[in-house]
Amino acid sequence: MIPAAPPPTPLANLGRFRFLAHHPDCARHDHHLVRPFGRPLCLGCAGMWSGIVLGAVAIIASWPIASGLQIFGVSLLCYGPTFGQPWVRRRWYKLPARFMLGLGFALGGASLVAAPLDVGGWILRLVAVGVTYGLYRAATELRSRRSEDPCVGCPWGSFPLCAHNLPHLRQLRDETDDPGQRAFLSSLVTDLEPLAAIPPNFDRFPEDSSRQVGFEHRS
Repeated sequence: MIPAAPPPTPLANLGRFRFLAHHPDCARHDHHLVRPFGRPLCLGCAGMWSGIVLGAVAIIASWPIASGLQIFGVSLLCYGPTFGQPWVRRRWYKLPARFMLGLGFALGGASLVAAPLDVGGWILRLVAVGVTYGLYRAATELRSRRSEDPCVGCPWGSFPLCAHNLPHLRQLRDETDDPGQRAFLSSLVTDLEPLAAIPPNFDRFPEDSSRQVGFEHRS
């Protein structure tokens, strides 16, 4: 008989991101976020899903639009901007690039529907799926090799053990019944509170921080 897993401790939820943000929502991660109505959302996902939804609506409204091969060719053009993201990490570029990526996915799906039900059509479908998957893997690998984590070297700590997360750390410290966790969280809060006067960003560091961060400000 497999023993039951122990209940999660409050610390297990310490590093949970806000719903649909997918990143810490401090200013050092702003190039990963959009904030409609003040709510942080993952910029990449928001842009991509907007492209998918709006693209699908436009395609359905104007169907039939072209042959499957022509639609697939346009979808490949839409994928292009996303390969520039590892070098241009700014919202003015990333948001439309992700929108175009989502539009490319919508067009790619439309090309599968528009292709004829003959040998040539099924060859196009196989090629379209294979090429799209290959481009996805290439883009993912490129981003993983060139990605920079704003938490690395941050004077305010590394999420979730950072000054940005102080309200959550204080809440856990006050609610936990575990003496060891309370002592750990109390010590951590004491160390981080002097840094809280200046919110985390790239432009101005805490006065008592001597560490330099090797990232340019991105917005």
